[in-house]
Amino acid sequence: MEVRLLMIFLACLLSSISNRGGAASCSLDNIVMSQSGTGGWAHGQPEYVVTVSNTCGCSQSDVHVACDGFNTTLAVDPSKLRPPSDGGKLCLVNGGEPVVQGRDVTFSYAWSPQFKFTPVSSNVKCK
Repeated sequence: MEVRLLMIFLACLLSSISNRGGAASCSLDNIVMSQSGTGGWAHGQPEYVVTVSNTCGCSQSDVHVACDGFNTTLAVDPSKLRPPSDGGKLCLVNGGEPVVQGRDVTFSYAWSPQFKFTPVSSNVKCK
């Protein structure tokens, strides 16, 4: 009986250590932005859909992406991507709310050429 309890204790201890180790490895590199053409056009410009994913088990909030020079002929939902109001070079993703693994954030825009969004900063939060 004592050996069995010891084994259960060790399994729980190892599990908690490995969970912390995985959380510690979360970073901005886990924010993945992919996009593809929809085949649609808006005001003479090709339309693209952008998907922002978090491949980490921890949430990441206040995700900012480089968007200097971003332009679109299609209105973008500001709760999904908010351009800087002060003429800055960073856009806020998801209104600053957490981007969580398995719950992607998507938005569309229309412009040519296709714009490259690059994650610049985020706040990682593990429970």
